[in-house]
Amino acid sequence: MSDRAYLLDTSAIFAFTDNEEGANLVEEFLGRARRRELSLYISKMALMEIYYVSLRKGDEKEARDRLFLVRSLPLTELPLEDDLILPAGQFKARCQISVADAWIAATAAVRELPLVHKDPEFDRLKEAITLVPLPYKTRKGR
Repeated sequence: MSDRAYLLDTSAIFAFTDNEEGANLVEEFLGRARRRELSLYISKMALMEIYYVSLRKGDEKEARDRLFLVRSLPLTELPLEDDLILPAGQFKARCQISVADAWIAATAAVRELPLVHKDPEFDRLKEAITLVPLPYKTRKGR
């Protein structure tokens, strides 16, 4: 399965780092990425979310440590490029999702990557992007 690739949403990363339900699938994907059996990607927008959520829940050191941990994982970071502006804007306007989720969803759509997530907000986009949902939990502060 060396031709498989996935985009990890912020919620998938938190599932892994916080050992939430669904962490086992994220860990499996990370192991397969380390063995180069698949490719994993993350949007720069998700990195910003990881930092600010961690900062809001803890202190500066904890937030930076978590960001450093995520950046040590076998993930390729994808920038916020011009070709994402229109699809992100359309997702934001038509599906009433957060700005960050609109950018992440646009990255999945434009790069044709299935999105691994545990955020029910993405269900509104199931016709536009391929979703790999992890078990949902109640949103608290994210």
